Amino acid sequence: MSRSLVIDKLSRLDQGAEAPALPSRIPEFPSYSDPVAQFKNELERVSGVFLDGRSPELLKQALERILSDSKSTEIYWESEELFDRHALPCRLRDSDAFRRRQLVYSQHPLRQVTLPLVLYSGPYSRETLANLAISASSAACGIAETGTVLEVTRPGTGRLLPVLPPIHVAFLRRQDLLMNHAEFFSRVSLGEKESYQVLVTGPSRTADIEKTLVLGVHGPQRHYVILTA
Repeated sequence: MSRSLVIDKLSRLDQGAEAPALPSRIPEFPSYSDPVAQFKNELERVSGVFLDGRSPELLKQALERILSDSKSTEIYWESEELFDRHALPCRLRDSDAFRRRQLVYSQHPLRQVTLPLVLYSGPYSRETLANLAISASSAACGIAETGTVLEVTRPGTGRLLPVLPPIHVAFLRRQDLLMNHAEFFSRVSLGEKESYQVLVTGPSRTADIEKTLVLGVHGPQRHYVILTA
């Protein structure tokens, strides 16, 4: 609804106009025969990128596509739980890196991906985070209706890794893809364990200046979602 219409409605109410009756029932929420296709379409409508990673070969192709698009040779991974949740094959060179809150990353000098991923570690600091190109985390769930993913911060992980790098990759399991927002609010418990939760629908955007659309003002400029089995 445009700003002028909102102002007009508020003005008429201020002049004594009768407010419209509240709805007597909640409207039906949509359902889809192919929620994956719906999620993909909605995500791409808001400038996000959907990639299918439901097999080792597809996963390899998806990661190589991201490395090629970004012209980067490293991916920084949020947590050890990400690899377990999405059954991503990996080999951690420093077994205590996540426990000691180290930044963990995989190196791809030729922008090629070999599985299992070999994971290296380095110091965790804002200065280091500010210079990263690609970060990857696990989405708690997705919503097919709008192409949205739920990002959470679990105990022991920081809030900056999904936000500071210009490119962010959210891994989403097929079983965690919900049909609509009604299903989301009925199934997801909010704020019980995590210190931070946010619904992300594509890269952040604004058109405040001369109505020119700009992506990535309040977060990553490019937003990828990789669907896993």
